[in-house]
Amino acid sequence: MAGSLTVLLLAFLQIYADAFFIGNRRGTHQPFASHLTQTNDSAETWAPDSDVSIENYQHKNFKLSYLYKKAAPGREKDRPIILVHPVGIGLSSWFWKKLMRSYTDNPPIYAPDLIGCGLDHGADAWYPNEKGLFFPLSWVEGVETLIGTIAVPRWKESQTPLSRFFGDNQSSTKGGGCLVVAQGGLAPVGIMLAQRNPLQVEKLMLTSSPTYLDITTAIPQSELQTNYNFLKSPILGGLAFALLETRGIVKFFSNLFLFQDVCDEQWLDEAQREISVEARTPVQAFNAGLLQHRSFEYELKEMPQTILLVSGEGDKREIDRQQYKSELGKCTLTTIEGCNVLPWENPVGVIDLIKELGF
Repeated sequence: MAGSLTVLLLAFLQIYADAFFIGNRRGTHQPFASHLTQTNDSAETWAPDSDVSIENYQHKNFKLSYLYKKAAPGREKDRPIILVHPVGIGLSSWFWKKLMRSYTDNPPIYAPDLIGCGLDHGADAWYPNEKGLFFPLSWVEGVETLIGTIAVPRWKESQTPLSRFFGDNQSSTKGGGCLVVAQGGLAPVGIMLAQRNPLQVEKLMLTSSPTYLDITTAIPQSELQTNYNFLKSPILGGLAFALLETRGIVKFFSNLFLFQDVCDEQWLDEAQREISVEARTPVQAFNAGLLQHRSFEYELKEMPQTILLVSGEGDKREIDRQQYKSELGKCTLTTIEGCNVLPWENPVGVIDLIKELGF
């Protein structure tokens, strides 16, 4: 009996740690395939006491949501920023709220909710038995719809007729593509967005990314299947989620794995609002390892964009990220104060780096 409890406890530790960064194991690549007609229908509501709005759009047969902050006066013509949130218990695009609110002289900023996330924002839940997905491709395609039908068209509309004709941005001579910032284990989404869209994505920033070895090493199929079966189990998986979703456990593991100091009450409040049984399916997919079913070395070496990798001072994996620089000539590494959730712990530090990239 004691042995079974130990195994269950270790499983709990793995699930929460994986909520923010892909490790050396995880995932079942069951190809949840779905290809339906895409439309666009944007509706807007305003978050209370905030200059950050919640908007909705249609991607294939999913109603998706995103956070949006309009450009500050004088920056309306500047290129947009796309923020890719981590996937984990209680997580959605709210992860970027502190950064969005702290960036006061900002260009347009978009933080999309990945498919199955953002239920508290009005997005559709994802039911694997009803709507199939491929990972990470389906999450990438959802963000591409936002970029291609909302973010870039809005940016083009902001340009003067002359600048639209010549294809330049009057307030920037650095091109017309956006900046993508991806957090933690969602690095494969950011990498694919850049590699697939070289004209629309100019630069890529990865905060607290997996190591180069992890992101270029596929998880064995048998291991993926075992992980996913556990997470989907009504008994063991259900018990694990039920315990991990409690406020006290979220606080304990956040302090243990994610924060250099301690998490704040706003972090816990936001997570609790997003938690529900329906919100578990993307967490199961991510923590099972669907994003790591194959290597992303080809995309990393073929993409033309420059990459900035940002580590926290308290992140023990910082030294293991040096391989990115030795393998990729267009890669820069830097370290700032914080641990594993830098955009929340140190939004000003991340904003300063974004500005250095020209955004």
